[in-house]
Amino acid sequence: MSNLINMLKTTLPKYVTEQPSTRKKIKFRPFTVREEKILLMSNQTGTYEDFLFTLSDVINNCFELNTDSKKLPIFDIEYFFLVLRSKSIGEIIEPTVICPITQEKINLTINLDDIKPIYDNTHNREFVINNEIKITMRYPSLEYMALEKPEDYYEILIDCIDKIETKDEIIEYTNTSRELLKEFVDNLTQIQFQKMIDFLKTMPKLEKEIKYKTSDGVERSLTLKGLQDFFQSASAT
Repeated sequence: MSNLINMLKTTLPKYVTEQPSTRKKIKFRPFTVREEKILLMSNQTGTYEDFLFTLSDVINNCFELNTDSKKLPIFDIEYFFLVLRSKSIGEIIEPTVICPITQEKINLTINLDDIKPIYDNTHNREFVINNEIKITMRYPSLEYMALEKPEDYYEILIDCIDKIETKDEIIEYTNTSRELLKEFVDNLTQIQFQKMIDFLKTMPKLEKEIKYKTSDGVERSLTLKGLQDFFQSASAT
């Protein structure tokens, strides 16, 4: 029996997708029945944070990554989940949603393969705030978003500073206190701070506008975005 199990493991199909944050090709396999059960159980019986970390473990198993998926940007995780679900179960999902206008139940048909990362050409992880100072940002990771639960741009941006460079020194997040970074941000002008906000606003993201018609004959639309929206839809049958 053990030989049969090993044969199953070694003959699982392999696929290739593009990692949104790096634009590099990543190999992956579909999730197994066991892994699907674990995901569904986590979603049904645990907290949203429990689900995030369970999903991270499944992604670590299925994708050939060079780092723990908990360290990846949240938009990488969102996209990996969708392609994983598409290749493991099927690309077509038929969720039922509640129209926010009429409150009626709407049956939808969505092709997961049509949902692609949205890139903003103005996005940049590096930018200068004056002639002497350059900032390099890092993306908020799944681990950070799940554990820290930041409530506003200010808190997120402080923790997203990767390094600050001047002609004389490089100040890195890993060896600088959060209080010093906070003081640095507090002394920026509003225009300089806006550059940091723009980094978050223009990050790659997954969104899908869904059009539907309600019983009154009016065509309406809603937008799915974020891991919770996509998981609820992709889990529906």
